[in-house]
Amino acid sequence: MVRAARAAGKEAPVSVALTKEQRQEFTAEARRRGLGVSTTIRTLAVERTNELRAQRQRERARRWQTERMRALADRIDAGEVNEASQEEIDAVFTAAEAEDRHRRRSAATA
Repeated sequence: MVRAARAAGKEAPVSVALTKEQRQEFTAEARRRGLGVSTTIRTLAVERTNELRAQRQRERARRWQTERMRALADRIDAGEVNEASQEEIDAVFTAAEAEDRHRRRSAATA
């Protein structure tokens, strides 16, 4: 049974076995951060989890962009797509920036 005094949303603590060397490293890191050992371990775990999530997102984005680039290269090789001029590229960005400004103005007056 979970105690009623436990804060809402908090789970029971997780125990992790550490070697003496690991414990010393965490204790030293806790001192550097000015935190308790448990708080430091939790903070490091959250930081690393966030890093791993961001890395996975970058990897997915890279795969997606590579697939798109290869598909476009195939279309260019097949003669389906011509090269865009710098003026055409600039026009696309100018239009997008104008649309963004319009949206911001509309949101500010709403």
